[in-house]
Amino acid sequence: MRNEETGGTPVINRCASLDRTTADRPLPRPAQRVPQHARLIRAEPGSTEPLPLELVRRDVAGDRPGVALMLRIRVIDAHTGTPVGGAVLDIRHRDATGDGEVRGAQVTGAEGYAEFRTVHPGREAGAPVAIHAEVHVGGYLAGGRSVTYAGPLVVPEQIAGQIDGQVAARAEDPSPDTGGVLHVVPRDRFDLKAGLLGSITVTIGE
Repeated sequence: MRNEETGGTPVINRCASLDRTTADRPLPRPAQRVPQHARLIRAEPGSTEPLPLELVRRDVAGDRPGVALMLRIRVIDAHTGTPVGGAVLDIRHRDATGDGEVRGAQVTGAEGYAEFRTVHPGREAGAPVAIHAEVHVGGYLAGGRSVTYAGPLVVPEQIAGQIDGQVAARAEDPSPDTGGVLHVVPRDRFDLKAGLLGSITVTIGE
């Protein structure tokens, strides 16, 4: 097949159409443009830190310096594909300087969403820029027995590299076994430091 100036509509080349071997081959599938869900895996009991109630807040960064990042995460059940409401979504990451840590949590709504106001994370030497996420289900805040799912949410290097200047803007994103890569867009495409919007859907229960 070849494309001609016909509004982008594919035109079948006559010679190619006579080649049965080529014609019988299945057409290539279109590239996947929808971000893949992040997969959080079940954490070992006792491997997560207790969550003080004062950390249940939407504003994670407070007055810390850095590029503002509005983060929206949706939690869904891996088996049923339905939203997980009433779960505690606990996030933490290095602050913009890379020396401190910020942490906060939100309870997911009926449609499985939780939103945070934070800053673009600092980078740990030799590692991708990431936010560690934990989802607690089963009475975590009430003091009951809970099950925790955890994994990293990685900031794309195209964004992270331009903000911290430590990695080339065209560096490849890692492919973590657990967690996933955030979908991040700038508020102002001409100025990344004007603020970022990040989103991802995470699955639990596998």
